[in-house]
Amino acid sequence: MSLAAERFLAQAKTRLADLSADLQVAESPYEVAWMLCRFSGQELELADCVIYLLDQGGCSLTQQAAWGPKQAAREVLESRLRLALGQGIVGRCAQLRLPQRTADTRIDARYVSDDQPNLSELAVPIMAGDELFGVLDSEHPDADYYDLPHEHAFLAIAERGAMRLRALTDVNAADA
Repeated sequence: MSLAAERFLAQAKTRLADLSADLQVAESPYEVAWMLCRFSGQELELADCVIYLLDQGGCSLTQQAAWGPKQAAREVLESRLRLALGQGIVGRCAQLRLPQRTADTRIDARYVSDDQPNLSELAVPIMAGDELFGVLDSEHPDADYYDLPHEHAFLAIAERGAMRLRALTDVNAADA
């Protein structure tokens, strides 16, 4: 059981309002991705957190921001992994538009190792209505690390990010 996720959920209304306020200053999907990673990593005391955004055309996802070992420097990724929809746990999450929680990656054929192998993974879609923007993903070196409170916290955080991404998309569409 995650004490950090439990604490977050107990204060969710206030913490999510703070996140929404912070996201209002984001001027690009890139900025939203970094804000979501930092917020999730700090609030939930994660070892790792990555935001994948849906590429134009909607056929693949590319890592845009990270919290933890993948972050080489402030807002700089060590490398960017790209996954097709349906590929890996992240790609399957995007394809199904449903959370994917894996207790032991050693026995999940979908698992794609990135910078270092981990034993558990949680991925939730970043969606507003039926529009998919990306995936909020986290891996942990311990098996069976993520629980339902983690999933609920991730879904709430992803929803706030999706609302800002939708607003940015609407503004860009109006400017075009």
